[in-house]
Amino acid sequence: MSSALVALPLPIYKMFDYEIPQEMSVRIQPGTIVEVEFHGSHRFGCVWSVHPIPNDTDYNLKSILSCLALEPLANWQIELAENIAHQTFSSLGEALELFIPKYRLSWEKWTSRRIFLPIEEDEYFSDLKKYGIDPISQGMNFFLFKELLRLPSQKVNQLIKKNRIKIIEEDFKKNQFHLPPQKWVQKWWQRGTMAESLQILGKLVEESYNRGLKIFILLPSPKVLDYVFKNLEINYPFLRFLFFDGRLSPRKRMLIYQMVREGYYDVLMGTRLSQFLPIHQVGVHVLFDPEDFGHYSDRYPHYHSFFSLIEKVKITGGDLHIIGTVPDLTQYFGLQEGYFEFQRGQNKPSTKEQKVELVTYDQKKVILSQLVQKALAQNKVSRQNSIVWVQKTGYSAALGCSDCGFYYSCSDCDVALRFYQKERILQCPRCGKKVIPESFCPECHGPWMKSWGEGIEKVYQFLKKIFPGVSLIKITSDQERSELNFSDGEPMIIVGTSAALNEEILTHSTLFVIHSFEDWLFLPEFQVREKVYQNIQRALFFLGAAQQQPTRVLIEISKQYQKFIDSFFLPPSEFYKLEFEKRKKFGYPPRKGLLQVIACSRNKINRERVLNKVKSELNSVKLEINGPFPGESYQKKSGLSDQLVIKFEQSLLGTLYDKVTAAVQARKSTSVDVDFKVYNTLPYLVKDDLK
Repeated sequence: MSSALVALPLPIYKMFDYEIPQEMSVRIQPGTIVEVEFHGSHRFGCVWSVHPIPNDTDYNLKSILSCLALEPLANWQIELAENIAHQTFSSLGEALELFIPKYRLSWEKWTSRRIFLPIEEDEYFSDLKKYGIDPISQGMNFFLFKELLRLPSQKVNQLIKKNRIKIIEEDFKKNQFHLPPQKWVQKWWQRGTMAESLQILGKLVEESYNRGLKIFILLPSPKVLDYVFKNLEINYPFLRFLFFDGRLSPRKRMLIYQMVREGYYDVLMGTRLSQFLPIHQVGVHVLFDPEDFGHYSDRYPHYHSFFSLIEKVKITGGDLHIIGTVPDLTQYFGLQEGYFEFQRGQNKPSTKEQKVELVTYDQKKVILSQLVQKALAQNKVSRQNSIVWVQKTGYSAALGCSDCGFYYSCSDCDVALRFYQKERILQCPRCGKKVIPESFCPECHGPWMKSWGEGIEKVYQFLKKIFPGVSLIKITSDQERSELNFSDGEPMIIVGTSAALNEEILTHSTLFVIHSFEDWLFLPEFQVREKVYQNIQRALFFLGAAQQQPTRVLIEISKQYQKFIDSFFLPPSEFYKLEFEKRKKFGYPPRKGLLQVIACSRNKINRERVLNKVKSELNSVKLEINGPFPGESYQKKSGLSDQLVIKFEQSLLGTLYDKVTAAVQARKSTSVDVDFKVYNTLPYLVKDDLK
C-alpha cells in the first residue's frame, strides 16, 4: 500500500498523510488534486509526494475520498506555488490553492471524458474549428464540448445514443510543455494614457503572433480588462481572445480553465488570479500598471503580481514586459542593474502647462485655505473637475476633551481612535477595533468633547457648505471610483484618499490639491516616502491629459515642514538615488529582503517566548535579526504584540522560510497568533543572468 502527502489550504505549516485506495493508485501522482476528510469536513488538496506505507506502522491512515477529474498541476506550477509560499510566509497548501479551480463534483462525468467527432461533415465541426479545436484527430474535453456549443444534457445523451460522438476516458498526465530555448527579454515600458497604452499592447500582440507565441496580459481591475479586451478584439479579429476574472461564474471559470489547458487561444487576458491558470504554452507575459493596488492580494497568501509573475517567467521562460507610469524603487533598481531594459512607447512626454504652488501656514485655522477655495471656484466656473487628496478616512483623527486633554485611544494599539461622525463611532486605524464614544469626558466628566485633525468626511462637509449645488464626490474605495461618470460634462469636485488617484479621474481633472501634506510625511512605514512620491508623480503624469486647459497643483503644508517638499518633485533618477543610499545604509529592500515576525497575545511572556524560539532557530544562518521589541512601529508603545525584524539576502529566503515556519509550527503556546509582513526584492540572480 502507498500513501500520499497532501497539502491542504490551511494556515498550517505541515502536510498530512492519506492512504491511497487501490483503485486510485494509477492516477495519484505529485500534483494530483484530491478530496480528503479533515477534522470532519471535506477539502480539496494537492498531492505533494507519494511513498510506500511501512509494514511496521501501528496506526491507520484516512483514505483519499476521490481524485478530481482535473489535470495534475505541472512541475512549474508546484515550483511557483512553493516560491509564493516563501515570498509571503503562507503555508504551501494556501499557495497551491491558487492553482486549483473552483470545482463541483457534479461535473465529473463531463470533465473526466474526452470526445471525438468521427465525421467531418458533422454540424458541430465548423463551430468548433473557430476555436482552433480539431475534434477528429485530437478530440476535446467533454465539458468543453457541452459548454462551448451550449448543449443541454438531454441533447448530449441523444448524440451518445446515435453514436455521433466517440467517448474515451481522459488520460490525465502532467502537461510538461517546454518553451524552445532562446534568449528571452525583460523590458519595462513607460506607458501613456490608456489610448496610448493600447498601441504598446497591440504591438506586443502582433509581435507575439508573428513569432508563433501565445501572449498573456495581466491587468489590475475588471474595468481596465473590459476596455483593453474590447479594443484589442476589435483591432485583431483574426486572433482568438480569452479573458478571466473574478466576475465569472464557477461554470464559466471551468470552461476558461479547460480552454487554457488545451491551448485554444492566442491572447489570454485577466486580472490577478488569471496568472494561476494552466498557461503552459505562453511565450510572452505582460504586466500592466504594476503600481495599481489591484495587483496585491489582500487575502492569504498576500502575493503581489509583480513578484509572482517574475517568478513564473524565471521558471518557465518567455518574454516579460512591465508597462507602468513611474517605476517604484524595486523596479527602478531593476532598471539600474540591467534586470529590465527601459522602453518608451510611441507617445511623447507630455508638454502641457503645469503650475505647482505651495500654500503654507503657521497654524491652520480653516480646513481649506482661501487660495484653495478660490482655485476650486475658478475651476467650477471654467467647468473643469478638481481633486482634493486627503490622507485620513473618517471625520477626524482623534476625539477628546478640551478641558482635561483626555482623548480616546485603542487599548490594544495605543494609537488615537479615528472619529466617524455620521456613524457616531470611533475606530482604530490599525486593528479596526470600534468604540462608541460617551457624551461626556470619561476622565473629568466635562461636556466639552472636541475632534482634532481632518479626515475626508470633515473636508467633504466643509466643501458642501462652501459650494452648494456643485457635484461633490467622495472616494475612499475602488467601488466608489468605478461608479463615476464623466460623460455628462458637469464639473465635479472629487474628495478622496489615494483611491481617487485613478487615471480616468486624473485625466479629466485640471486642479489637484494635496491637503495637509505633512500628514503623508511621518507614517510608520519605511516605504511611505516611496509610495507618496509615486502617487504624486502619477498624478502629475496624468493630470489634465484629456483636457486642453493648463493644469494646476496646490500643496497645503505647514511652514515648518516646507523643507521636505522639494525632493518629491525631483525626477526618479534623483529621488531614488537619495532613497537608495538610505536603504543601503539600513539594509532595507531592494538591497535586502525584510521580514517582520509579529506575535500577538495578551500574555507578553508567551509572545517573547515564541519570538525567542524563532530567533534561536535562526542563529546558525547569516542574518541580521533585531528584537524582540514592542509593536509594529514607533507609535505602538504598549500594545499586545511584539516583533522580530529580520534582514536577509534573497538567496536565503528558502532557508529562512523553513526555519521560521518550523519554529512557529512547533510553538507550545496556542494563545499566541503569529503574523508576517514580507518585503521582497527581485529574484536572486548571478551577474551572468543580467547580461
